[in-house]
Formats: sequence, structure tokens, C-alpha cells
Amino acid sequence: MSFSQFRFSQLDPLPKIDNVQLGNTIGQGSFAMYVLISHSSVKLASSKNQTFAIKFIHRQMCLRRGLSDDEIAREVLLHRHCSGHPNVIKVLHHGADTNWLFIAMELATGGDLFDKIEPDVGVDEVVSQFYFKQMISAIEFCHKQGVAHRDIKPENILLDSRGNLKLTDFGLAAVFMKKSGAKRLCYTPCGSPPYMAPEVVDRNGYDPAKADIWSLGAVLYVLLAGETPWEEPSMHDPDFRKFAESGGKVLSGAWARFSPPVLSLLRLLMRPNVEERGTIDRAMNHIWVVRDNILAAPDGTCKDPMLLTTKLFENLHIGLSDEAFHQSSQAERYDSMVDQNNYPMSQPVADIAAMMDDGDPVDIMLRQLPATQQAYTERSKPRADLSEMENIIKIVSSDPALLQFSTDKKAAIAKLSMDAFQMNSAERLTRFFSVLDLQDLVEILMTSLTRMGVQCSYNFDEENIPDDMKLGTKGSLQISVVLRDRRKMYLRGCIKVSRVQNLRLKKVEFFKTTGDPLEWRRFFKRTTVLSREAVYVDKSEEP
Repeated sequence: MSFSQFRFSQLDPLPKIDNVQLGNTIGQGSFAMYVLISHSSVKLASSKNQTFAIKFIHRQMCLRRGLSDDEIAREVLLHRHCSGHPNVIKVLHHGADTNWLFIAMELATGGDLFDKIEPDVGVDEVVSQFYFKQMISAIEFCHKQGVAHRDIKPENILLDSRGNLKLTDFGLAAVFMKKSGAKRLCYTPCGSPPYMAPEVVDRNGYDPAKADIWSLGAVLYVLLAGETPWEEPSMHDPDFRKFAESGGKVLSGAWARFSPPVLSLLRLLMRPNVEERGTIDRAMNHIWVVRDNILAAPDGTCKDPMLLTTKLFENLHIGLSDEAFHQSSQAERYDSMVDQNNYPMSQPVADIAAMMDDGDPVDIMLRQLPATQQAYTERSKPRADLSEMENIIKIVSSDPALLQFSTDKKAAIAKLSMDAFQMNSAERLTRFFSVLDLQDLVEILMTSLTRMGVQCSYNFDEENIPDDMKLGTKGSLQISVVLRDRRKMYLRGCIKVSRVQNLRLKKVEFFKTTGDPLEWRRFFKRTTVLSREAVYVDKSEEP
């Protein structure tokens, strides 16, 4: 099956790029690529067979949604202009054919930062300060280039293999300062409401650099709290109104957990009055920011990825108890009745995920993947000296995602090998394993989705299962989901069930293509708890 046929049948074939082999979809409209280097393409990669990400943009779809080639080119130019900072994803190459534009970029193998943050809990101040310093350093660099990002939010914050922060997606970036130092205001409201500055919402013109500073504060809050401070920065929002009317001196909820230095910094960054809001320089010299950090080397990069990964995992937990099940059952139902033509303003209109998936809110698509895309191909080879269950235990126990179900994190971490416990091994933690029959597993998942208000109308039966999947050799089953999260923002992705070769073990992965990674994790966690009878865990870890 050619890549151009993979869910793109309604669009033009993807462009052919010399010495490049296309690989797995990695979300957000981007695709991993395997580069076969020759002398003519050495500019694409620094080593043979280097893997990087590529963003394909369909030109006609963009034009139909009001976005010109020049506007798309502006994203490429501004992103490339800011690529000189170690905490900004690098643009490696770009090009076009009649139907497509593409941008080849550095691959953030550590995945989403906020995929590794527990909703409503967050991370400690050591981790928060480490990432805030990298994030504000990247934004300072962009501002010195005269570029404001204008869409700072969890969805655009990734990690490299050592856990360093990587800022991405310059689709809404704007030049706010000329080389002469002259500045201009912006008038187009953009960004995600929980992270937008109030002056952006007011639509009376705003300084985009000052708006970026506010967004830095909002992201820091989410790092520490595991939730957003409000749904939108307007007086219609009760949480924001309380914050604004008290001069930022809110001492209830998550605010009550923050230390005085953190509160001081948040109040500096998120002052509704733009003239009183702190500057980048002032924030970078704040008492909390200038503290030494045990995770950081002198150049600001991570010096101990193992410690960083451990600290990120400490608060991650999925309980499968009766109490957890009851709480998930009683939680508010999702709104899955999404108008697919009404995208939030923070979503780039060129998002391939939105273009290629305009079907029902939830549908199941069966497809067979090339053998190169099968997980655990080395570990899943039959071993004559091990029983099937021993093989299953060996595979599952070596996966860092299993730590989420552990009640004794230190003991569970100690069992993992150094190779398994790396940031790039933890690229996506939204997954679990199951040993149930495929039909039973899918029925449980579909029941959980229905219970949460995610509509589904698929009648699953054995005849729909690909023959290869029955045999356990290759292939996967995929459930697409489109819904609105708690903040009524667009959330899109899929649940993929794949079978480990020669075993009855299945891997259930939740892939996000559009939306807030923290909200996607919340959706994954709730679905998993409601599907607890399908989840395979270490028996010693069961509640």
C-alpha cells in the first residue's frame, strides 16, 4: 500500500522527494520520514538514514479556506528565521509541487511535554522551572529576531530525546519589529483562549510580544497545576474575573499550592494591564527563574535525562479501582457533535488531519500497515524457551507506559532497563496493553466511548477483522474520535489496536492529531479507567 493512498485518497498524491522514504503518521498534520542520504540530499540530514518530521500542506485546501501560498510561505520563513535557538524545532528543508507545500523539520523524538503531565496535578517546581527557563529563552530569541510566536500553548511544546524543550508551529507567528526597531500592533485574534492575553480577546489591537509574555505565564501555570487557570481571559469567565478583580491575588484552588516566588512571577507575567506587565528581561531575572536547577547543565540543556524522566513520571497515575471507575462514570459527558467547518482560531487551516478525516465523529477504519510499522518486531519473535505468557510479561514489563498503573513508582522504575527508561522511549504514554480477544476488546472500548458521550454507530463483528490481524502477523484496527474537550476546544485523534506478532497481546494506543495534549491525556485516562476490564497490568500492581 503506497503512502499516498493512506487516507489521502480524496486529495492529490503526495510529492515525491528524492532519497526520502515516508513513514508513520506522527500527528498534528506531520509525518515522520526516513531519509536515504545521497550527496545531493545531504542538506536534509546530518547522518545516514536520519529520521525527521515533515509537514505537508495541501495548496487547494488552503485556498478554499482563505489561506494563500504567500501566507503559508511566511510560516516557513519565520520558523526558519527563528531556528537558530536550541529550544526551537529546526527547519531543515522546504519545497513544493503543483498540489503540495512541504516543510522538513527536526524530529522531536521525546513527543509532547504535556503528554507526560498528570491532569489536575502538574509537576514540581524543579521540572517547571527547568522547562520555563528553556521556553522563555526560546521566546526571547524569537523576539530579538522581531518575531512573536502568538500561539504559545502545550500543543506546540515538544521534547527531544534528552528531554529538552522544543518550541514548534509558527503558523500564527508575526513580525512585530523591524530591523530599525520600529514596532507594530497586530489586530487578528489568534491562539487558544486559555493561553491568550486579554487584549487579544478584546480585538482592539495588541502588542504580540507582550501577548507572548502572558502566554508564558499561562503555560507555567499549567505546568505547575495540570489545568488551565480559566477557559478564556474575559470578564465573562468567573475564574478570570476573580483573578482580575483581586489584582491576581487569588489564594484558592491551584493558586493556593504555589510558593510565594511562583505567585510573584505569575502575577508579573499575567497582568491584564499591558503597560504594567513584566518584560522578558525582567522575567528572566526574576528570583525564581535565576535559581540553580539540578536538571540543567551550564548551557541550560538537560544534564540528567534519567532524573528528568523519573521526575516527570512521579505524578503520572491511572487508578483502576472501583472509586476511580465511579468518578470516571459520573464525570461530565463529552460534546462530540462537532461542526467540522468551525475550527477554533488556533488550529491552522492547513492541518492535514482535518483535511483527511471529515467523516463521522467516530468511525472505525480497518487498514493493514507495512510490516516496518509494526511495534515490537524484535521482541515479538517466537522464543522456544519461553511460554506465551512469559513473552507477554517480558514485552509489557519493558514498556515505560506501564509505570502509569504502578502504585510503587520507585520499584517499577528500578525494573526498567536504562534503554527503556529514556525520553524517546516515552514519546507517547497514552497507551495500554490487553490480552482479551479482539472483538471483546473493541466492544469494551466502544461501550466506554458511548458512556462518555462520544457517539459511535459501528456494528463490530469478526467479518470486519483483517485476516492478517486474526493471525497476529500484521495490521491494525483504528477508531477515529472527534470531540470537544472540557474547554469546548477541538480534540481529534484515533485509538489504534494492533496485535503483537505471534502473541495474543494487543497494544491500544491513543494518537492525538489535533488539540491540547493535556486534554487528550485526560480523555485517554478516562477511557482507560472505563475500559479497565480490558487493561493488562502486573498482577502485583492491581488495587
